[in-house]
Amino acid sequence: LAYGNATRVAIVQGEPVDPLVKAGGGGIAENILRRAVKIAKSAPSQRLETLRILSTHAHTAALASDIYYEIGLEISSSGDVSSAKEAFAIASQFITTRNDEESRFHIGSIIELGRLALEGENDANKAIEYMNKAKDAHMEDGDHVKLLVLVGRAHMALGEIEVAISELTRALSLPESTDTQNAHYELAIALSKNNADKHEVDLHFEKALDLGMDPTAEAIEALGERNMSVMRALNRQYYKQFNNQADSGRSSEGGILSGGGVGSQSSSIFASQQASEDDSAQQSDPLSLLEQGASAYDANNVMGGAVEAESNLSNLSNRQAK
Repeated sequence: LAYGNATRVAIVQGEPVDPLVKAGGGGIAENILRRAVKIAKSAPSQRLETLRILSTHAHTAALASDIYYEIGLEISSSGDVSSAKEAFAIASQFITTRNDEESRFHIGSIIELGRLALEGENDANKAIEYMNKAKDAHMEDGDHVKLLVLVGRAHMALGEIEVAISELTRALSLPESTDTQNAHYELAIALSKNNADKHEVDLHFEKALDLGMDPTAEAIEALGERNMSVMRALNRQYYKQFNNQADSGRSSEGGILSGGGVGSQSSSIFASQQASEDDSAQQSDPLSLLEQGASAYDANNVMGGAVEAESNLSNLSNRQAK
């Protein structure tokens, strides 16, 4: 939250910023707020509440959309499909407001809306509809792989196995990403449904496990418990669970703060807490945080950029009307 405070100082003291600028155009204030979001995502508790507070400091549409995307992911992990959809829709709407033909959607949010339609609502047709919105948009290879995997799963759910195999094969033609393991796994499932050669099916199951996927009943049944890929995956899963339990035992704050809809926000993060401020003034000094942002500022990447006009997202609707 100290980074959020420093963001406000940077906005006030810096040059005016155009709220419709692309990602990276929010100057040092954007750099600082993105750091705050990164820290909030890795916090052991109260991640959702902190992200909601940080969203009130976003001074560009691109930055606000990215924070609402993170809010949606956090809500989705709690199983609240309705509120997660609301957050992802807001994230995408911020991008739509910019009227940028090159980037009309928040790609991550569109993909997540499709995933929720498929997994949370069991509506494969709706999932495909979401994916079709983004299929021709420019996106990172990792997002493209994730999109194609979801499209393949949706077509598989509709019984369109050949189409699913085609989409999943396309996903594997792209550079490897975190979702490549899912592409191999879903392709193994699709091929088995299509009575493909067992060796080919097993190969994709093994690649999925070797890339880090947790073992599933389908993979174990196909490969057998003595398969090396299965045994490595089981060992990896055991140690992951052991470490998670150890981390949980060390945590003194309990679990993640659960929350309802995206609308609830703290009235202010700057309420006076004199004792705390006196003890940690050096850590939360906005000027020292601004110096950190300035030292890391790079106008050529997404963490920085040229600073332009107004610095308040409340002007977005008025600007849109004009």
